[in-house]
Amino acid sequence: MLTASSFASISDLRDKTASIVKQVNTTGKKIILSQNKPVGVFLSIDEYNALLKLSFPAEKATPQEIKAYQASSHGEEAVEAFAFLDAFQ
Repeated sequence: MLTASSFASISDLRDKTASIVKQVNTTGKKIILSQNKPVGVFLSIDEYNALLKLSFPAEKATPQEIKAYQASSHGEEAVEAFAFLDAFQ
């Protein structure tokens, strides 16, 4: 589920970089960056690598890995975040 703490402005990122990085690494949750509208996503390196693994055919994830990711709270948040971002295109 997306919450107010799932968002940060570019100014917040500039002024509070260390605390935002710590929050992402501690909680594992993504931060949607905004500049009057969503412009990017800040996520942990583990989450980034997991997304890369799912996106490249040469490094296909197994069906079990995909189902496990989709069942995790991160998978649910990602689907919700992408749907939210698609609304702005």
